[in-house]
Amino acid sequence: MNHWRGRAAPQPQLLPKGKHVVRFLAGRPEFAGIGPATAQRLWDTFGENLYRILGDGAVDLLAEILPRTQAEIVCDAWANQRAITDTVVFFDENGIGGHLARKAVDFWGEEAVAKVRENPFRLLTVCSWKQVDHMARAMGFGPGDPRRQVGAVEAALYERLDEKHTVTPEEVLLKRAARLLGASQEAARQALGAAVEDGAAIPAAAGYQPAGAAYAERYIEERIRAALEAPERQKDLLAERETSPPAVEAFLGLYNTRAEYPLTDEQAEAVRMVLRSRFSIVTGGAGVGKTTTLKAIHGAASRFGLHVYQLALAGRAAQRMSDATEQAAQTIASWLSQASRREAETGAHTLVVVDEASMLDLPTLYRLLFHLDEDARVLLVGDVAQLPPIGFGLTLHRLVESLRIPQVELTRILRADETTGIPLVSRTIRAGQVPPLPDYEAGRLGCSFIGCCQSDIISEIERIRDDLRDEETQIVGATYVGPAGIDAINTHFHRYNSHGKPRMGRFAVDDPVIWLENDYERQLWNGSMGRVLSVQGGRLEVCLDGRTFDLDRDEFAGRLDLAYAISTHKAQGSQWGTVIVPLVPNRLMDRALLYTALTRAQQRVVVIGHGELLEKIVTHAPASLMRDVALSV
Repeated sequence: MNHWRGRAAPQPQLLPKGKHVVRFLAGRPEFAGIGPATAQRLWDTFGENLYRILGDGAVDLLAEILPRTQAEIVCDAWANQRAITDTVVFFDENGIGGHLARKAVDFWGEEAVAKVRENPFRLLTVCSWKQVDHMARAMGFGPGDPRRQVGAVEAALYERLDEKHTVTPEEVLLKRAARLLGASQEAARQALGAAVEDGAAIPAAAGYQPAGAAYAERYIEERIRAALEAPERQKDLLAERETSPPAVEAFLGLYNTRAEYPLTDEQAEAVRMVLRSRFSIVTGGAGVGKTTTLKAIHGAASRFGLHVYQLALAGRAAQRMSDATEQAAQTIASWLSQASRREAETGAHTLVVVDEASMLDLPTLYRLLFHLDEDARVLLVGDVAQLPPIGFGLTLHRLVESLRIPQVELTRILRADETTGIPLVSRTIRAGQVPPLPDYEAGRLGCSFIGCCQSDIISEIERIRDDLRDEETQIVGATYVGPAGIDAINTHFHRYNSHGKPRMGRFAVDDPVIWLENDYERQLWNGSMGRVLSVQGGRLEVCLDGRTFDLDRDEFAGRLDLAYAISTHKAQGSQWGTVIVPLVPNRLMDRALLYTALTRAQQRVVVIGHGELLEKIVTHAPASLMRDVALSV
């Protein structure tokens, strides 16, 4: 079903029988007029006989509880949804969440129940080992069943995938499989052999991979190699436009005479590289002029007949990309949706530019390349010292290690960015060295430090916010929990802000807020930020990304959160005038995270916490980049 094996939904819990069908009836639009209370009343009245009543289309019996017309609609809908309703019943009987029935039917169609009966371990792509093993035992699958042995190896690989690794060393895999099987390492070794034969575990140089991750990495490698090695199946772009390399130099010369800041040698080489390469990379730290380079690439693309798509993973990053280059930009998810409907240009005269490419996980890069013709051009732009993807795998971080892929690293900190000192401090941290940070003073630009213990961090943040009351300030943290975690900071400043103001649930007027998912209808993105404008009549009026929305509770529940403090992952791709970074001892707080947080600041960054913790974070290699992957070009 989800052959990537990255669980998209939280793991379902074993629930009392009947809860699944109640949720199914109440949650699907086909069962018009059936809400949670009515669905529960049907179950309370008929119990397990409800399955038979619905399956037989017994309208008269349902009409004892429902209006007759509604009873007829429910019976018709049940019959029309027979494949999924049979699967819901089967899953319910075996203690598996009914919401997985739709996934099973989408993947196997009417054969869903038969497929699971034949091998329940097929559900490991969306269920935990504990759940599936319990279900399999109830269905009569013994401890030594070959399907269970293969399933244990798959489950061990999926555990590692959940930890962001796409390849697992053999000894690690054997140890985990033995634990799941409750058996010896020798038994696990036999299970591994069976899994390899079954195609569930794919051998790799560094160990073994789940099939989906192995396929994705090989596909990406082959596409990039094809881009680098492809024969001249068509005229070179420059020749096709009746131009020549001297014409490119003429363009660069003209561009420099008109630009506010002339291109550096590195930036000019990046433009040349994009014009002659089907797959290329531009990297660089803070303040080295990646945006200026993108503007020049746009000019060259226009001159030589390329259609450019600017993409970023997060909506706020796409908006910033658009503002900086004065060209349209969109989220990768939005572009993929267009491409899947054949509404995007994907051929030889297409250039796809992905900004903040360090955030690209394996499935996203795979889908991007899958939807592009082989002759299309791809440029990845990013900073490999920043945080890796939230999803599994490493893409940009591994691709820059290739000696075959054309790439330019921008290293020169430009004069316009040198005044605050932030790029220099960031570069020092990037190199694993602790920079000398002056003590914080109100009004000081650049980087500064406040040494304190965890319990005093929030009060120090309050002092800074009071000093900078009229300035754009964002708190960027590492973890949600703890006395100085994101949740504690948001709760503290919400309470402070909400005195005497209209409130609704967790929100009050003037609270900063962040949108948590992509909403194509409203053109809101995961990471869209703004402020609560008013609370009235059970509705919130919020401004997000400069636009006003009137939302009822159902529309914002689970989609809107306080944003006095946000995670570094949410902040990646955005910038603010001032950034406050609380240091907390946490496994997530490493050099890559600190560097990413610092580079979100344009004028001022204040680091708060213990000096020894700062030194430890900076001098230790970032754990977040220690992922086992097999991607190599």
